[in-house]
Order: sequence, then C-alpha cells, then structure tokens
Amino acid sequence: MDSRDGGFGGLQLVHNHKNSFTFARVTFNTQNYLRWNLLQRLGLLELKTNGNEIASFSELAYYFSPKKLSKQGNSLFVSYETSNFFDQSDRLTTLGWRYRSPQRTVSGNYLWETQLGYGTGSQGSGLIATLGTNILPGFLLRGRYQGVSTTSDEPSFGLELVSNLDLQRGIKPDTSRQSNYLRTQGGILIQPFFDRNDNGKRDPNEPIYLERPNLLFTINNQPLQSFATKVQNDGALVYLSPGKYRLDLDPAGFPANWQTAVEALAVDVVAGSYTPVMLPMIRSFTRSGIVTDSKGRPIPGARVEAIEVNSGQRQFSVTNGAGVYYLQGLQQGNYKIEVNGQPRNIETLQLEETSAPFQELNLQ
Repeated sequence: MDSRDGGFGGLQLVHNHKNSFTFARVTFNTQNYLRWNLLQRLGLLELKTNGNEIASFSELAYYFSPKKLSKQGNSLFVSYETSNFFDQSDRLTTLGWRYRSPQRTVSGNYLWETQLGYGTGSQGSGLIATLGTNILPGFLLRGRYQGVSTTSDEPSFGLELVSNLDLQRGIKPDTSRQSNYLRTQGGILIQPFFDRNDNGKRDPNEPIYLERPNLLFTINNQPLQSFATKVQNDGALVYLSPGKYRLDLDPAGFPANWQTAVEALAVDVVAGSYTPVMLPMIRSFTRSGIVTDSKGRPIPGARVEAIEVNSGQRQFSVTNGAGVYYLQGLQQGNYKIEVNGQPRNIETLQLEETSAPFQELNLQ
C-alpha cells in the first residue's frame, strides 16, 4: 500500500529481471477516482497503458534497436485510446511506424521523432502523422495531422509547442482531467560522471557512469529497481510523484578508485518535470603500510592521520596487531602525516590525478 499527498492511496508493483521489466501502479483519491499506469518490457517488446475514469491510452510496440533499454531508431506499434472509458463509445485504434533519433536533450527527450500510422475507430478511418523536434531549449515543437480522432471524423492539422518535460509524449495536451492528472507526474535524472579535473562540472570529455546503477543508488531507502527507471546514455531517469526524496549513494556501485564528495542528498521533484542531479565522481587514493619503532618493531594501536594542508580535512586509521594501517578515500591534494599526533619526518604526501591509486607507505 502506497500513500500519497493530496488524499491518494493505491498499490504499486515493480518487477525487474534480466530480460524483462514490469511496473504497475493503481491509485485512487477520496472521490474514488481511479488512476492506473502499467509499463511492461520483454526483450524488444513494450506494453504501456495509462488512464482514469474518463479516458485511457494503451500501446504495444516492437523496437528494432539492439541496444538494451534503448527506444531510438525504428519501431512498429499498435495503440488503442478512448475518450469515454466506461461505454467505449469514442475509441480509436492505430497501427503505425515510429522513428526516434539517437541524439537526446539533457532532459532525456529525443532530439526529434516522427510517426506515421493509420487509425480506425468509432468515428471512421484516416491517416495520422506527427513530426516533432526538441531544438528549442525546454520545448517540443510538434506538427500533427489527424484524418480521424476519437471524437471526430474531420481531418485536422495542429502545430503544438509542448514542454519537453512532459512524461507522456504522444498524448495530445488538452483541458481534460486525464491530461491534468498525467501532467502531475515527474521524476529525477541522475547523472554520475567522472570529474577528472575536479571542477564540479561535467566537461565534454567526462563520460557518464551507469554500469551498476542498482548498486549505486537508493531512494528513500528503497533500491533503484523498486521504481520505474530508464537507464540511457545521458543518465538514469527515475519516474516519481512530486515531493521530496532522499537519494543515497552506495560505494559498492562505484568504479574502483573513484568516489563522490557527498553520500546523500535531498531531491525535490516538481510536477511535470525531471529534476537533474549531477554527481561528480572524483579520484580516490589509498595509502597503506607498517608503523615501526626505532628498532623496526611494529607498533599496534597507533593512530595514523593524513591531514590535507589547505583544507585541514583529516583521514585516520589505527594500526592492527602487526602495525598495519590503511588510509582510504583520500582525495587529490597535499597531505602531512601524523602518528599519535606527532608529525613524521617524511616529505609532504602529494596526490594528483597521475598518482597511483594504491601505494605502500611505511612509517617509522
């Protein structure tokens, strides 16, 4: 059972497998109005359906792209929509072809896409064609021709300017309660990247890292696979209802010798949009060795500290019975080394991008 603000309650089911993914959610409010959303993938097939007590939209699509979780390139689809859900008097079935460009915008939308199909329904039959582009920052410019719709057999042409943050691309915006409900959906776009120059910004030569996203993130203490998620080249899109969420990072998912400057952060999801979360990953270094006395005997229980000269940031370790210490998670910078609060007679430890990730450093 999942409770939402605004008097909504309902059920949510998520199933993730190597070759399949299922996300199902049914909600209802205090007036007992139903809302449902289903997304199911099996190989290159995808079934999605959503709607409420007024209208519904369903689509079964086959994607020819060999890339996992990629919906770019060519696909065939059959869709079914109604504008009067209970008596099905206004309905339309469409069989068509769609092409989406490999290029995407920062919000995850395709740079441009086109669709050509033939629809038949309660009002007649006719050609349906759309052509859209996200060239304008923040907006989708789309031209649409319909020879038939769920409510009319009169041909129509429209030029639409739509926010490209709308998750329900392909559903024509209108003033119906269905459209208003669908627009309340939002999410976050998580973008962990290799910050090689440690400037906190993603430069063109710094790639996104999402090899093990299920190990890297948790949201409100729930694993990533518990949510409807789309992993793509420019980040991980997580579909979430509006509200505040806690995003935690698990070092188990980090690549070797890299880490983030933060371990958790709060994210505010705004209705109808993706909230971008940039996560710069910086180099992480480890230094280990043995602490010995003047006669070369190991010293157990000694406190070894690495202190960054400029920031004063400290990392410490306590030697074990063999006198071994282990300093990990060191970032780039210049460090002085202290043992039990006393400086060691060694040169300042300098860590930079070209330094070895792991190195032995014995202390006397």
